[in-house]
Amino acid sequence: GTAGHIDHGKTTLIKALTGSDTDRLKEEKKRGISIDLGFTSFNINSNKTAGIIDVPGHEKFLKNMLAGIAGMDLILLVVSAEEGIMPQTQEHLDILNLIGIKKGIVVITKADKVDKDIMEIVKEDVVEEIRDSFLRDAPVIEVDSITKKGIKELIDLIDKMTEEFEEKNIDSPARLFVDRVFSIKGFGSVITGTLVEGKLNVDDQIFIYPGKLPGRIRGLQVHSKNTKEAYAGQRVAVNLSNISVDQVKRGDILYSDNSLPVSMMIDTKLNILNSASKDLEHWDRIKIYHGAREILGRAVPLNSQNISKGDSGFVQIRLEEEISAKENDHIIIRLYSPMETIGGGIIIDPDALKHTSNTKNIIQSLELKEEGSLSDKIESIMLGLNQLISLENIKYKLNKNKLEIDEAINELIQKNILININEQYIHNNKIVYLKENMASILENYHVKFPYRLGMLKEELRNKISFDIKPKEFELLLQIVLNEQKIKIQDQYVFNNGFSVIYEGKAKEIKNELEKLYIGNEMPLQTEKIINNNKLTEEILNSLLGSALIKISDEIIYDKNVLNNFQKLVLDFLDNNSNISVKDFKEISGLSRKYMIGIMEYFDRIKLTKRSGDSRVRY
Repeated sequence: GTAGHIDHGKTTLIKALTGSDTDRLKEEKKRGISIDLGFTSFNINSNKTAGIIDVPGHEKFLKNMLAGIAGMDLILLVVSAEEGIMPQTQEHLDILNLIGIKKGIVVITKADKVDKDIMEIVKEDVVEEIRDSFLRDAPVIEVDSITKKGIKELIDLIDKMTEEFEEKNIDSPARLFVDRVFSIKGFGSVITGTLVEGKLNVDDQIFIYPGKLPGRIRGLQVHSKNTKEAYAGQRVAVNLSNISVDQVKRGDILYSDNSLPVSMMIDTKLNILNSASKDLEHWDRIKIYHGAREILGRAVPLNSQNISKGDSGFVQIRLEEEISAKENDHIIIRLYSPMETIGGGIIIDPDALKHTSNTKNIIQSLELKEEGSLSDKIESIMLGLNQLISLENIKYKLNKNKLEIDEAINELIQKNILININEQYIHNNKIVYLKENMASILENYHVKFPYRLGMLKEELRNKISFDIKPKEFELLLQIVLNEQKIKIQDQYVFNNGFSVIYEGKAKEIKNELEKLYIGNEMPLQTEKIINNNKLTEEILNSLLGSALIKISDEIIYDKNVLNNFQKLVLDFLDNNSNISVKDFKEISGLSRKYMIGIMEYFDRIKLTKRSGDSRVRY
């Protein structure tokens, strides 16, 4: 990719390398300047082809420049011998430093326009300017793009430097930052971009993020040639099926599975430029550049209320649109007004929970996510959540493959740091906290309702400060139960050591209620029994789950009587495939009013289930 000030010869240099003019727009031809990204390629040798992204140099089109740099491996920083380092040269260099590009060549163009002494001064200025950047050890080469003086030497240098590139990750899901969208008659929607990881094949199912729009790959091209597959590091054109041209835009991401997070908040580690006009302050409105995308957001510094020029710190960014990103993705930030680049850095958490500088342990947690091992990062994620998390959701949050995550989770399970609950995970510290949380809730409940056996499971599930589904909550209760912190009877949970004590008036009411209900196959109306007496209602509730079972608002049964009815149903089903209401009436002798309530109760406790107008064994 190219970088540099307007009119320093970037597009002409590309034409000298490739024979192609990357200025394709009418306006570009008319004005003689690059406005949007240009794309082309050339053969370095018979075995190696380089894709090229040519970027505009004018400050007004910096947004387009930023859309092109995400997939660049090697930068040609272009400086005109006539003008030397200019404002956009410096801003482009700042951006390249912040975006994490590691290799580059300084190309001094228009070498024929100046004499030797001027050229030496320009070179000295350039070397001084790049001294503290990633280009500090970069080669500096002079070229004249018109006569092609120095072009062969530049190609040889590019060839040599490409041997030093880090290998791309082709094992993770494919991810492509979309930088062009258009349609071709007879083919439909086409997107282009740099494939930054993974590989794509014709007929692959893909998703367009952040909308998670499903589609399929109809065709692939690399360097204008049809291919069956494309690999990370290549410029790729993708012909899409089932996605129209108006459903995808520059800045979207093609991803090969549905596991990419979609979020309105990201946690970041940002470096603020020394040259910035101001510090980054709380609630500054900023523009965020990620991949080929520009999004507006608000900055929430977490170390303090601001990050000074030249400093770095953790910042939560509250976005105005959804983003799909991965841990360690690079971003650039610019002020909304005045419009200038002030910094950049990496995403620490692409799907962050809302927090501020006052959030407990937030800095330690982010430091762990930034610097820690994969196990440390998983731990940090787990400690920040008040819910169980699946392996798939852990994978969403981490830019690692499934095998690495599996190994790290197994290690944490073996150390009893993570607990597996129905293939979802919870940190052991959270289990300890939940035990205390449950005990406290139940203790308060026992004080408030001393005559109740305990709290209903579902009520307790809704009271704890943890988001958990009923099935997993049952398994969690078993873990706590095994440690003898609580006891469970039917649907009631109570603290170990708690028991209902009846004395005085309470004991009299209990005895009276037992006379009315125990052994009675035709129970009285509950409302009439209570008769607006709060103590009677409490004592009646205290017998539920032990001596009595509530099958509806109005019907309460002696537990032993209900067990007898249950045995009648099971005995009947041992000899018949199903049981109807009529069958139950015949074997129980009950009236329809009580039969319906009992049959529905048997459905709820999963003794039976409906099958047409009858019931079968569950």
